[in-house]
Amino acid sequence: MAILSESKIREKIEENALLIEPFSDGCLQPASYDLRVDQDYVLRGHCLVSSLETVGLPMDVAGLVRMRSTFGREGVFLSGGYIDPGYKGDITLCLFNAGDSVEIGEGERIAQIVFFDVVGETGGYSGSYQNSCGVTKSKR
Repeated sequence: MAILSESKIREKIEENALLIEPFSDGCLQPASYDLRVDQDYVLRGHCLVSSLETVGLPMDVAGLVRMRSTFGREGVFLSGGYIDPGYKGDITLCLFNAGDSVEIGEGERIAQIVFFDVVGETGGYSGSYQNSCGVTKSKR
């Protein structure tokens, strides 16, 4: 399993194989992409937050979303975070704040998505969260 580098992420975007919209050069990291929040939030306890970005993964790429360490140092934790090949939509981040209230401004970088090559064939994601827009609550 290989993590995609900055150059590979950019290459897949330029080939229209990987979608990150809106894309910002300032969010592209050496081996990840920083996700931003879509609006202002005040985190107290459990909170669902949507990414500003819509992400579309090709069938040969999976993603893992991680909290940026800045927020971890403030007591904010991210649960879940695996994105299947073939998924397209906004990313709903399931956050828990164990500390004092934390304000996050619209467009602020909060999480990182790390992209991995997928070896072998896959049918791709076709679950109930496909084409999600904004915060998407549990559909269980």
